[in-house]
Parts: sequence; structure tokens; C-alpha cells
Amino acid sequence: MIYLDNAATTKPYPEAVAKAAEIMAYTWGNPSSGHEFGALARLELDNARKIVANALGASPGEIYFTSGGTEADNIAILGGCLARKNRHVVTTAIEHAAVAKTIRNLRREHGFAVDYIPLKGGRLDLEALENTITEQTSMVSVMLVGNEVGTIQPVAEISRIVKRKNRAALLHCDAVQGFSKLPFTVDSLGVDMLSISAHKIGGIQGCGALYLRSGTRIFARQFGGGQENGLRSGTESVPLIAAFGEATRLTFASPEKNAVHMTDVRNYCIAELSRRFSTAVILTDKACAPHIISFTLPDTDAAQTVAALGNHGICISNGAACQSNERDNKRGQALEAYGLTDAEIRSTLRVSLCSGNTREDIDAMVAELLHV
Repeated sequence: MIYLDNAATTKPYPEAVAKAAEIMAYTWGNPSSGHEFGALARLELDNARKIVANALGASPGEIYFTSGGTEADNIAILGGCLARKNRHVVTTAIEHAAVAKTIRNLRREHGFAVDYIPLKGGRLDLEALENTITEQTSMVSVMLVGNEVGTIQPVAEISRIVKRKNRAALLHCDAVQGFSKLPFTVDSLGVDMLSISAHKIGGIQGCGALYLRSGTRIFARQFGGGQENGLRSGTESVPLIAAFGEATRLTFASPEKNAVHMTDVRNYCIAELSRRFSTAVILTDKACAPHIISFTLPDTDAAQTVAALGNHGICISNGAACQSNERDNKRGQALEAYGLTDAEIRSTLRVSLCSGNTREDIDAMVAELLHV
């Protein structure tokens, strides 16, 4: 199998799997228990929190473990907005469904006004953002890396505008696709809240984290025993969290080297697609994140192409996997915001890389594409 769908999920590190298995077999105590067996589980939890915090340039007390990026987005947006008297949210049309649908819920159930900032050349229009933020704005939510095309949004510049126009407004960033792919810290981005996910970096599905800047007021949305400092009650999944810590440790051992490698493979992929398919339209440019290549092959059915390649052991996608199960599938909404027509959206494919992918993987994919 040649796996080129890493933006959907990554293969877990063997060390992360082994760590989870070790915890389940030998350190399965409740980390909230007062006895020594519980304390051992608490040590694993604390160690993972320190590793993730260090990778983000945060303090351990600012990291809250969740069931994934989706829950982290939900907690940040609902908890942050409902803790404020203002009722105005600013976002974009390319956000992940976990952000987009949560904001729609705020509008429908809580009467929030929502403004969507347009894109200019695939990136948020900063002038439009400045003109949209008002004293009534409670939150701005913008993703760091677009999961469809790989476009990098200028979050640090967005932060400066937000704080200049309304210092009380919160800035939330879904960094699920950017974590470990781009060099940043929470301070360099200037965010108040930031969401990440374990299974995008070699961890195990079902675990993520929310960074919440110290002193930020937020309402809890899940109630119970007060775990995660009261923000996310429920016994922590120590095996998955420990595996997340292990995956983070391994990934951040050489992030620059990994990024350089993926950039080389990405650029090679773009060049080969352009060379072998005269009608191909490459949506991803070299200023995008290093691991995503989005392209349109006119007059082809992307879903059928994905299935055909899958039959030959090559895994790519025709968009964000998280939206393939939706009854009201909005997969085209993000690509529409980039200016694509319905026909172009139906013909758009996505290749997404990890540090283990090679030029030879791209050669194999292109060879199969020629025969679809």
C-alpha cells in the first residue's frame, strides 16, 4: 500500500502504539485516584501534558486534553463565546466542519451574528477583516492550514488586527493541519485558544488537545468530576494521551528535517502532475503547507478516481474525510470559497504527505492516474 492521505489520518508510530498498550496493561489506574497506582497514571498524564505544552511553547497548565480536534474546537468556540456578553463572531468559509457547524449553532441557538471574511488569492483578506471587527466582536476563528488546499493563513497578522480593533475579542485557531508541519508557538501566532489532534501526527485516533491562554475566561460545556481543571470532565484516556505525548516527542525531534523532506516531495508531485497532465490545475502553491497537494483533473470524477486508485493499493482522497459522512455534505463549500465551480470541485483530488513518503510514491500514483 502507498498511503498518501495523511491529512485524513496518519499511521501511528509503533512507539505510540506500544506506549498505549503499556499503559493499558500495566498503568491502567484512574489518574484521579489518591493511591499510588492512580499516581502512576497521573505521572503519565502530566508527562504527556508537558511534552505537548513544550511543542506549542505553552505552559502545561494551559493544555487541556480532549477526544480530538473536533471537541477542542467545540469547547473553544462555545465556551469562549458564551462566556462573553458580545454576540458577534468572525470566521471564514473554509473552516473545518468542527468550527463551521459550531459557529452555525451559535447563530441558530444563541442569536450570534456571524461574518465570513472573503479570501484574496486563497488567503484571508486582512483589510476586510479589519473592517469587520467591531466592539461587539466576541471571537475570531481562523484555521492555520486549510485541510483542502493547504493554504497557510496569516494568523499572526490576524492577531495583531484583532487586538488592535478589539482587545477583548478572543482569537481561536484550528491548527490541526499545521501542528508539526509549520514552525510556530502560541505566542508567535498570538492566539488565545488553539486546537490540535493526535492522529494527524502519528498518535492514535480519539485524542486531541486545546491550548487555552492562562487567564482566558471560558465556560465548561461538559460537567462531571472536574477533570482537566474543570473544563472537560470525564476520566482521562491515559493510554491515548500518553501515546499523543510519545507521538509529539518523536515528531518534534526533527520537525525542520521532516518539513524540508515533505516540501521536496510536494514540489516533485506538483511538477510531475503538471508535466504528465496537460489539463491539470494545481490549486496548491509553494507558499502552502508542505504536506498537501490539491489539484483538479477536468472531466474526471474524483470519487471514482479515489476508488480506482484504492483498488491498486494507492490511497489519496477527494477532500476532507471528516465531511464524507455528512448528510448535508458541505465538502464543496471550502473549495467554492477558493473560486472553484461545481464541476471543478467534483474533479478535485488531494494528496497529503508524511515524512515517510517518497518521490517513488508519487511516481506510482501518477502512473496509476494515467490509466484511470
